[in-house]
Amino acid sequence: MRRLALMTAGVISLGGLAGLATAHPAQAAVRTVTHPAPVVVPDASITTATLDVTNLPGVITDVDVTLNNVVHTWPRDLDIYLQAPGSSRVVRLMSDACGTSATPLAGAFLTIDDDAGTTMPTNAACPTGTYQPSEYEPANDTLPAGTTFADRLSVFDGGNANGTWTLYAADDLGVYTGQLTGGFSLTIATDDAPGETTITSKPKKVTKKRSATIGFTANKPNVTFECKVDKKAWKACASPLTVNRLKPGKHKVRVRSVGDNGQVESTPAVAKWRVRR
Repeated sequence: MRRLALMTAGVISLGGLAGLATAHPAQAAVRTVTHPAPVVVPDASITTATLDVTNLPGVITDVDVTLNNVVHTWPRDLDIYLQAPGSSRVVRLMSDACGTSATPLAGAFLTIDDDAGTTMPTNAACPTGTYQPSEYEPANDTLPAGTTFADRLSVFDGGNANGTWTLYAADDLGVYTGQLTGGFSLTIATDDAPGETTITSKPKKVTKKRSATIGFTANKPNVTFECKVDKKAWKACASPLTVNRLKPGKHKVRVRSVGDNGQVESTPAVAKWRVRR
């Protein structure tokens, strides 16, 4: 899936630019995936549930989590965390929130979204709705081995969505119990949009040299580049690009970035100069 445009560094001669078509497949996506089985939270213990994501192009730009049909007789006992594939960060979705046996969760659907307008209360009921990650009494949280805590889902931004996501569900005191009766869902947005290319070095406006070197960069990672020299076809390239065998006259090199799954920059950067006799 990654980097479908070929990358070639070094020298390109004007006589050798033909061919090498670059494919541009489907762009990035928003996808919701669900672990439908109940996640039963053991009393005074912790359990995990996993969800596999595949073939989602681009890098993560947003993650929202929905805890489906949550039941618990003392909600503040619940600590629920999320870990992304390949990440050592664990986001506290809810911990010590939603009150006591006076405010039990009885089939609530709780969506956790960084951009929500409110957090879950700690001492009051949590009706079905959308909330920011909500953490109270962090000193009482149990950190999964080899990880560090984070309090915003945006910590996963820029990562790869594909792989195994892990939900940790803990009950931190005895007597009261509960479960995520409908499991949990992830809504993941990704982006493979290209960056904005900048020319960093180029020939003088007028020169006698019959070769030229153009340097360039983009303002975001995980992109490759395509170059178009004069009227030749677009071709994959890397910085610095060197062109040889230049004839006297005007010359132009256009450079555009290519996103992680093939999306191309709409406004290339341009280097122009003239070779005099």
